[in-house]
Amino acid sequence: MLIYLRTVRSKLTPPAGANPLVLVLSWLLMGLLFVLAVGLGLMFLLVGWILLLPVMWRRRREIKQFWQFSRTAKQAAKAAQQNNSATRNSSTTDSGRVFEGEYRDTSDR
Repeated sequence: MLIYLRTVRSKLTPPAGANPLVLVLSWLLMGLLFVLAVGLGLMFLLVGWILLLPVMWRRRREIKQFWQFSRTAKQAAKAAQQNNSATRNSSTTDSGRVFEGEYRDTSDR
């Protein structure tokens, strides 16, 4: 790993007789290329989103139904969880000594 780091460091360090102006301009050019690449990527995303809008508009009813179904399912799951926790809490406060899965001893002794 040290050898790899040394080779990368040697590639990144400028040569001894390099002109500082060329170094600054090269870093600016690299930054400009990076900004250009990010800008093109965002432009492609925007064009894709614009092209996707008609498809989404045609399927708006399906999307709305799916959203309502998922919202209703989340509410039902939350209500079921609250119901389960409420029954669990009420069953633990019972005075009975019968645990779940056990039988109550009804024989007279």
